[in-house]
Amino acid sequence: MYERGSPLYHLTLLCLSVYVLSALVAETFFITDPEIRKALQYIDFSICLIFLCDFFYNLYKAESRLGYMKWGWLDLISSIPMIDPLRWGRLARVVRILRFLRAIRSARILYQSLLRNRVASLTILVFLFVFVSYTLSTCLVLEFERLHDSPINTAESALWWAFLNLLNAKTSINVAESTEASLAAIYLNKVGIVVFAYFNALMIAWLLEKHGRKKRPLAKKKK
Repeated sequence: MYERGSPLYHLTLLCLSVYVLSALVAETFFITDPEIRKALQYIDFSICLIFLCDFFYNLYKAESRLGYMKWGWLDLISSIPMIDPLRWGRLARVVRILRFLRAIRSARILYQSLLRNRVASLTILVFLFVFVSYTLSTCLVLEFERLHDSPINTAESALWWAFLNLLNAKTSINVAESTEASLAAIYLNKVGIVVFAYFNALMIAWLLEKHGRKKRPLAKKKK
């Protein structure tokens, strides 16, 4: 087994793997609306790209590519989108990541690793929060808008509607007819504002740190 990346990185992959398996269970047993299923499959496709990048990166870095492929082939076929039987192969990815996390010996070590990388940990937490908010809002708007004569009645229109509301774009957005979808739009607007403020704060902190580093050598030369 060849594993690359920090515990934080693998924890992120684990969260995405659990999400896609949960979405697959929901599609199989609970969701009947074909447009909601289609929207989830679009989102699944984007996650598959992340998994494929992880697979090729690990394959490239592996000391023995043949050795890596003993388990890696499961990652490869489970990363192929929109083929339901292959998507169940992501259970193997979850097991593999859990084995890696267990290999770091204890939850305390993982906790210390997260504390050492507080900015990265918070950034990944924000990413997962936005991802879940986007997915749920897309499904909710399709569920409630189908009861009204609304232009938001396809997977594509719902995904675009949720994306524009995250960006707080006021142009080219179809207005939701139902109260529930309107509340989802307000929620996405607030999430977008919080994310924008967070990345602005990161940028300002980075610029201040860079400016401070430039000043330190000058101060030493004066001495």
